[in-house]
Amino acid sequence: MNPIPSQDVAADSLPGLTPPTREDALPLMAKEFARPSAVRAFAEMGLTWAVIAAIEAAYLAYPAPWVFLIAFALVASRQYALLILMHDAFHSLFHPNRHVNDLAGVWLLGAPCGSSFWGSRASHLEHHRKLGVEADPDLFLYSAGPPREKRTLAAFTKHFAFLMLGEQLLYTHFGGAKGQPGSLGRKLRNVAPRLIPVAIAQLAILGVFAAAGSWTVYFTLWVLPLLTLAVLFNGIRAFCDHANPSDQPGDEVHRLVSYISNPIERFFLAPYHMNFHAEHHLFPYVPHYHLPRVRQKLQTSREYNAAIQWREGYLRFVREFLQAPEA
Repeated sequence: MNPIPSQDVAADSLPGLTPPTREDALPLMAKEFARPSAVRAFAEMGLTWAVIAAIEAAYLAYPAPWVFLIAFALVASRQYALLILMHDAFHSLFHPNRHVNDLAGVWLLGAPCGSSFWGSRASHLEHHRKLGVEADPDLFLYSAGPPREKRTLAAFTKHFAFLMLGEQLLYTHFGGAKGQPGSLGRKLRNVAPRLIPVAIAQLAILGVFAAAGSWTVYFTLWVLPLLTLAVLFNGIRAFCDHANPSDQPGDEVHRLVSYISNPIERFFLAPYHMNFHAEHHLFPYVPHYHLPRVRQKLQTSREYNAAIQWREGYLRFVREFLQAPEA
């Protein structure tokens, strides 16, 4: 059997969840589920980049306002899709060779989308270890303010507006330095080396736009979608994946959420099987394209099935959350 990477979290480490019998768990831990493909993720990444290139080319050829608006939303969605593929690379699931996995995560997925792979990976794996507790580095994404404030549409909107106005950007690059002793200058020195790939990638992308005849489109149709809609898509998905209608849901087990959703929501909010979120938290050593098979197995296990919240849609949950009675 394929061993579980030590940096990840196994299902039986979650407090309060009684794991199924070994006979139930063995199919989930089979090598066929855990071993990443050497070509699947590269094909997905190549297709995603090809779609982005086609969208950008369409706008450059037909720079009408309505084309820009459509291109803006679609580019942001595919930038987010690249970041979701980077998420698999965090767990060494993008490619079976660890060096290839990390190189792709740094240079082909993270840096073009403004993300420091190493810092983001450390924070994400910490999120897995500390899901739902105060030390969870992602807690700010799904625990937005005091309970009474969270029930107003204005406060809910404010949470996502702050993410787009720079909170997400600051967290992405400086979140790992929070709480560490030292001056701002020291923190900047610690973070600066991680930003070198980001700077190189952004200069390269700017050069491509300049060669295509419009360097300004780099800012309007690459940087701006990345800082706004891509952040919003991630913020909504992360909130819905971990929040509950009740403000104090209990321990980590109450954060195990998965969505059925619909194709449009999945395209914008949960590309590459991110709607299989509980399955991922329970078995983080399984590549995203095997998670549907994991779900089939989970649904035959009474213990696991009872531990997971199965939700129909992201926007439906947002409506239920806002309409829920105050705790």
